[in-house]
Amino acid sequence: MTLKERIAKLMGELTAGIPEREYCIQLAFLTMIIGEPFYIYGRSGSGKAIVLDRLVAAFKNANPIKIGRRQQEVPAMLNDYDIVLFLSYDPSNENMKNWVQIGLQDRGRTPLIVSGDVRPEEALTRGDIIDKLALTVSLPDSISPESLCTLLTSQDDVTATNINPELTVSKEEFDKWDEEFRKIAFSQDSLTMIGKLAELCDKNNIYVSIKKWLVLSKLAKAAAFFNERTETNLLDTSFLGTSIWGRSVANNVLTEGYKKIAVEILLKDIPEALAERYDADNLLRRIKRILYTTNNSYDTREYAGEICVSYKINIAGESTPIYVPLRYIETDEDFNPYNELRQVENRIRCNFHNTTSCSVAIDSSIKGVGLRTNALRTNSPSFKSGKFEDYATLPTYILIENDPNVIAQKKAEAEEIRKEINEVMCKESNHLTRLREIYRDLKKNKDELFCNQQLFNEILDQIKDIFDTTANIIGKIKEAHEMLSGKKTQA
Repeated sequence: MTLKERIAKLMGELTAGIPEREYCIQLAFLTMIIGEPFYIYGRSGSGKAIVLDRLVAAFKNANPIKIGRRQQEVPAMLNDYDIVLFLSYDPSNENMKNWVQIGLQDRGRTPLIVSGDVRPEEALTRGDIIDKLALTVSLPDSISPESLCTLLTSQDDVTATNINPELTVSKEEFDKWDEEFRKIAFSQDSLTMIGKLAELCDKNNIYVSIKKWLVLSKLAKAAAFFNERTETNLLDTSFLGTSIWGRSVANNVLTEGYKKIAVEILLKDIPEALAERYDADNLLRRIKRILYTTNNSYDTREYAGEICVSYKINIAGESTPIYVPLRYIETDEDFNPYNELRQVENRIRCNFHNTTSCSVAIDSSIKGVGLRTNALRTNSPSFKSGKFEDYATLPTYILIENDPNVIAQKKAEAEEIRKEINEVMCKESNHLTRLREIYRDLKKNKDELFCNQQLFNEILDQIKDIFDTTANIIGKIKEAHEMLSGKKTQA
């Protein structure tokens, strides 16, 4: 049996019959193995006592000491014990606070666990130990209905700690493995993750000491060691994306930040896949305009950076100019025109309905007061758009029918679009191939020891979403190519 197989079986026995707490137990075990202290939080009835009993049982012939509220003093030689547990930690109990401080100072490498039902932020901050513990392990308050039914119908005694002695960790192994962890190399991906999380901490005024970063890096190395690798990978840092940080603000920022950074690292060779994506819908609109509109020339002017048709409409006795982009003429698409401030006017909606006449609908809120009177109120966050009402149909003045210049311009645009299609198709196809490879490679590591499965699946889903978006873009580019190839322009 390999070490990885043995630890996998040990994890299976430690977590058997305790639903939805598997990763909590795995992370707690890993923290004990590297000889670092941590806080385990859980409300009354969440399973803390069972979890603690099993964690102790994972160590061969362990000699633990349990210190509770009624303890009179902490033994002078904590190193005489294999595991130190402070139970029912209460930061308002001055004696207990002092005992924990003494334990943290005098324990050496002895694994130390502080457990309680006081929320981590309050317990650790008031106890002045938040920066002295490696991390927080938080047990869920409840379990899902499905897991509850499974638990109720199980014939096993979940309070039992029947761990196969051959799987448990001996004192000799505990000491030997500490040296082995140090030999594990840090991969660039792992370093990048920790570096970017540290940057995120600085930006959000979250304090994480250098000592704690060193401890957390040792956790990643231990995970790599038990997976029988000589170098860490990104998944070995997955615990950094969970609620281990003790403070709710830090948990919120770093758990969300981890997922974003992980995707960036996985897609580091194709960063364009995370940037603003190619607008394939706009490509189709441009082709449809070339193919399905006339070659007429209209009375236009340049406005807000593009060629527009200008109109004037009267609202509440007030003459107001609006500017309609030429690209919408003879199309069937709702759009908002520009107003006299060169801004998109969201209170007016237009559509040409495949003709040269522009239908105008206005927000009912401006019908009686006009655009200018209502401008400040509509910029308020509390403003809610009302119902749009049909208001007018405005003709467009044609200067020249079947204008040779328009024909030539459309031909030139069609040629440019063909080149654009070839370039974009090549780029997006390469992205799709690489995304498929990244997804498959990542999925192979799903069963790595000490990988947070929920976080892993969320990251995997994000990669899949980007893949699906890319595939959708490619599908529309193919549609555009067929549309442009299958029908010549009317020129």
